[in-house]
Amino acid sequence: MMAAHDVLIFGGSGKTGRHLIDHALQAGLTVACLLRHERDASELDDLGVTVIRGNAFEPTDCEHALQTSLPRAVVSLLGGKDSLGRRIDAVGNLNVINATQNWHSDLPFVLLTSLGCDEQFEQMPPNVQQALSEALIAKTQAERHLRNSTLDWRIVRPGGLSNEAGEGRYALVQSLAGMTKMYLSRSDAALATLDVLRDASKARQVWTILASEA
Repeated sequence: MMAAHDVLIFGGSGKTGRHLIDHALQAGLTVACLLRHERDASELDDLGVTVIRGNAFEPTDCEHALQTSLPRAVVSLLGGKDSLGRRIDAVGNLNVINATQNWHSDLPFVLLTSLGCDEQFEQMPPNVQQALSEALIAKTQAERHLRNSTLDWRIVRPGGLSNEAGEGRYALVQSLAGMTKMYLSRSDAALATLDVLRDASKARQVWTILASEA
């Protein structure tokens, strides 16, 4: 039987997910990651990440990932569309949430979505609403499903993401009032996600991640 892992990551092959893996490893955590069969796993293998092959569109693959890695916590950064144009933000995340709840009903679970989800949608400029409405609606569906689960959930909504080098700091807020820096690096968003996961006081709350105002 495979040893238990500190965290199982869904969506770790994306840019932000890759930063999350790096931060988790630097913190001394053991990491497992669900990776589609066509993705190259050589770099993750070299880092000591346990790669489990599968697709989050398939509920049985999500279940297999949990049963194989025996995680102490789960993080999902699933987003975007597959080659068939299917959006994974809702379906994939719903599969992961359901599988995790069935496997361990109160496991710590962090869902990374986006600034502008749910109650924040009306606060977004009209051009943002129009451009991102499909993704935000799908992510909101996942958020609401998670909030209704028995899991020890946390939701993090990063602002606009850049590929610039991380500063190692960020602003974690529950209100956008007075906030002006709506963009941050993927590295800092990933760092905040890991910090929220490891902080029990952040449980069952929704947090927005922005660049530090300092």
